[in-house]
Amino acid sequence: MTVTTLINRIRAEFVEMPGLELTLPQAARLWNLGVDDCRTVIDVLTSAGFLRWTAVRTVVRTGRDLVVAPEAEPRDPFVGTANTGDRSVAVH
Repeated sequence: MTVTTLINRIRAEFVEMPGLELTLPQAARLWNLGVDDCRTVIDVLTSAGFLRWTAVRTVVRTGRDLVVAPEAEPRDPFVGTANTGDRSVAVH
């Protein structure tokens, strides 16, 4: 599964479940991800303004919409403007 696919899936879950609030370990379990991979996706969504961290270290939706670009070509799967360290995903 590509990062873009994963971002779309997680974004859709926050849209479909208003009020969803998760800790990092809860999110990793829910989406069957390693904690580091889960944190990377959450970082992309927080950088884009779609999610935010609360004072009690849970992640919630901000109410701002996010459009993730369609899948990139297989030769260049990580392109775009949301930097996740050593890779980027297309967000706008």
